[in-house]
Amino acid sequence: MAGFPQRILRITGRAVRAGLTPSLVSYFFWIGCITTMYGAWAFISYTPIDEFLCAIPGEVNISNGWTVGCGNCSDTLMLCDKSDCWRHAFNLTWQLDAATPNGAFYGDFQEAALDSTCNSLVLTADSPASMLTSIEDRRANPSRPQVGQACVSWSCRVLVRATMRSLGTHLTGPGICTNDAPSVKEPWFATECSCDDMLVTMAQATSFRSLCGAMSTGLRSAVFERHLSKKDQCYQGNMAASAALNPIEYSEFANDINCESLFENTGSTLAWFGAKNYLLANLADPASFTIAPYCRKVMCFAFVDTLSNADCNFTTNALLTDVLTATLISEIATECQAENLALTPLSMCALSSFNESSYCEAQFPGRRLEDEISESPWSFLEGVEPFSKALRQNVSSDIAVSKETRPKLKVQPRNTTRKEAVVEFDGMEALAFVEDFADCGGLDSSCSSDRRLQVTPAPATTGALQEYTVTPWSSCICYMQCVPGVMTRSVSCPAGVTCQEPKPSSAQSCVCKHCSDCDVLVFVLTTAAAYGATGLIAFLLWLGFVMVAQLEEDDYTEMSCGLKCLGCFCKFLPIVTKIMTYATMLLIIVLVVTALVPIGELYSDCKGSTSFTQLAIGGIVVWVVQLIVGVYMHRNKPMPPWLHTAQSSGALKLICKPLNAVGP
Repeated sequence: MAGFPQRILRITGRAVRAGLTPSLVSYFFWIGCITTMYGAWAFISYTPIDEFLCAIPGEVNISNGWTVGCGNCSDTLMLCDKSDCWRHAFNLTWQLDAATPNGAFYGDFQEAALDSTCNSLVLTADSPASMLTSIEDRRANPSRPQVGQACVSWSCRVLVRATMRSLGTHLTGPGICTNDAPSVKEPWFATECSCDDMLVTMAQATSFRSLCGAMSTGLRSAVFERHLSKKDQCYQGNMAASAALNPIEYSEFANDINCESLFENTGSTLAWFGAKNYLLANLADPASFTIAPYCRKVMCFAFVDTLSNADCNFTTNALLTDVLTATLISEIATECQAENLALTPLSMCALSSFNESSYCEAQFPGRRLEDEISESPWSFLEGVEPFSKALRQNVSSDIAVSKETRPKLKVQPRNTTRKEAVVEFDGMEALAFVEDFADCGGLDSSCSSDRRLQVTPAPATTGALQEYTVTPWSSCICYMQCVPGVMTRSVSCPAGVTCQEPKPSSAQSCVCKHCSDCDVLVFVLTTAAAYGATGLIAFLLWLGFVMVAQLEEDDYTEMSCGLKCLGCFCKFLPIVTKIMTYATMLLIIVLVVTALVPIGELYSDCKGSTSFTQLAIGGIVVWVVQLIVGVYMHRNKPMPPWLHTAQSSGALKLICKPLNAVGP
């Protein structure tokens, strides 16, 4: 056993010496290793480069270097130019819930992406909340095309991720947001809560809960927290103090549509009571708008905190001073007696913040109470959307909605370059491709026509059914770049004609490409293929010369067919590796220029990819090593006599000289 390790060491030593000794065998072995490894590196780099380019938003943001914009997209990206909140919420939901078949909403997303009605609503909505509102409006009008349940589920999932901080700190507050893995926001949005500005009312949250089901559990509480975070320090402190004393009632308050809607639309505890009293006094049926006892309890204790909270300044805070009247204070004091709160003018004015108010100055120093505002401070509520269906039915309004006759055919141009339009016909909408807008007054205006679409029947055929008429496929329609989408086309059969079955498909799945100014992915794969082919040829030559090295002189006395083929292989194939050396040089030059050389805005997006930069630098190193080894072998390793060729003409020598310089 002691001799076995020694034999291994001897064999290893011989292999190392053979590899380092200049020869045809060692040359093609090392060239094969170098080029194959670089080809594999280029192939592996495809994925991170693609991921980097897909992460570049389609929107224009010159201050951060993205200057191409949605105009560079060859496909139709429905969320391009939509709000940052919607794009980020979609991106987060896609990565966490639908990017792989194991995702909880993978199937819903795949089906929603193929839903043309769903896509038409996405094109017209401006946020996840307005998307769900559009779905509700469609369901309220059964005569119009309806979205599938997958569209509802996917849209609901995007909304809850955009509004509920309990599902992540990427998009919504309160507090600072993050961009931890998965990174879904641009670098300049890293700590911003991009969905904080999305308007979601408590009425919407309640309605969405019915639409979305169990996945929206906690949505109303999340909406309340969003509303609370937008209040000033005074109002926030009042609610926090009341929550500490009445945690159960506070939780019920946060989920009560009437109570929370009043909170949403007011700026102080005084304003909350004033708005409530105003509504109850002006409703045709006050019983339709009820305020639960727990709401009154929460707000009474919050009001008491208002009177003593240092953040509540009754001399400078307009949210307090603008609504403060003796009548309102008296009404609040009377109402809060039910909570065992003895609020008298003396007890209230003894509190630190309230004692500086105009009310207290009028009550105790003997100063005249300022004239109350003749116009009710709650009149602003007349223009606010009612808080509930019951309230909507009882608040009087002078607004008359006139109904116009819907045109039978309406075309809204959406993308004049690709001649895309949203076509509405007899209550149905779809994304279409219109070849000629001339009859509608041009591409810059919508058109209405009472003319029905005329279809000229095709000539009758004898002995065979007519084929369906199909239009070319549309561009791929997706939510965002690099996600699955759908291509559509029109499939029709003339009236009165039987067409050959099966009917061609009018939709098929696709994947949208990225929109960045760096179209190099095909080039990267070409580089990988070129180096892989060079490595394969080099390894084949290495094996061939290994076999030749084992032959004795007697083996050449009788040349078999296989030996002749081996000789041809070893004689003529080395020139291919030399040609590939120069071919890969051109690829490396292009790689270096696009990845490293600043050339204005051209290929500007390529410069930020670390994988692409490393691949370019590695390409330079590999090609230089390949060149040095080839030149060394040409100068120091004489060509075997049987590889010599006959003398060629001077012109051919001149052409072959660069090739002969980079190899044996």
